[in-house]
Amino acid sequence: MLIPMLQASDEESRRHEIERLVVDHARPTIEMVLARFAASDRVLRRDESEDVMSTVTLRLVRKLQAAGQDAIEDFENYVATLTYHTIYDFMRRRFPERTRLKNRIRYLLQHDRRFAMWRSGDTILCGLKRWEGRTDRCDDVTIERDTATAAMLDDARPDDAVAAIFACTSCPLPLEMLVRMLADLWQVTEAGANDLADNVVAHPSHAGRHETRQYLEVLWSEIERLQPSHRAALLLNLRDADGMNAVALFVLVGVARFEEIAAAIGVEIAELEALWGSLPLDDQTIAARLHLTRQQVINLRRTARERLARRTLQVERYERRRG
Repeated sequence: MLIPMLQASDEESRRHEIERLVVDHARPTIEMVLARFAASDRVLRRDESEDVMSTVTLRLVRKLQAAGQDAIEDFENYVATLTYHTIYDFMRRRFPERTRLKNRIRYLLQHDRRFAMWRSGDTILCGLKRWEGRTDRCDDVTIERDTATAAMLDDARPDDAVAAIFACTSCPLPLEMLVRMLADLWQVTEAGANDLADNVVAHPSHAGRHETRQYLEVLWSEIERLQPSHRAALLLNLRDADGMNAVALFVLVGVARFEEIAAAIGVEIAELEALWGSLPLDDQTIAARLHLTRQQVINLRRTARERLARRTLQVERYERRRG
């Protein structure tokens, strides 16, 4: 499948083959994985699925651009695995408390002899050990806090809480339903948007729903309003959670042209071309380029992030009110 790309005679042909791989082969696999995940976890909304699609596509394109003869042994398996990892990265960052709760419940179900966890189709079910393998399940059970027993509300004894819930339902539950039920009963909540603001700017490729084109357009517009030294300190070091060049995302989704990136940093196009493979730069290298100290570069970038976080959150709140 990769041979035409690997044997491409020029860069334009290689880009064409990468696009063919992404559109014809990768996207159907990504959509299949997302559909399976959505069937068992309703937390992932449609717009968030699109964000995952964008992230997987970006990572895949970057992998293919750097591919050699030993690039990928099984393309479809690689894409599927990459998609699952991206979804779980998203869930951990977007819902850290819920993810910790889910891991805690998984561990309990796997290590307490009273309980079991098994797969039925695309859904993971859980229940009492003697129910293991059953395909029937309860999908519409609701337990409110004011009607829950003391055992169900005791998050210090999760084993007794889970046992009490299974005694109440008398049938297997989807794992995601059990986690949601316990999150409600134990009042597990997530951090507010302000706690995520720095990650939105620092790691754009892992920014959940903020990775949409609309958000990137707003972000780029605000970056252009920064002072030249702030823009350079930010963009020359902008990286995703893998430590890779996150500036490429603006170009990839068509928000900013390459020459606009160069102008924002304050370099010529040829100079940015020479730098591109080395991005993101470390603070000491940036300091030498800007004739500043390393601490001054750190301060400039921190100030830029704070301004961008404030401005983008203001736009988000305005859009929510308008919607």
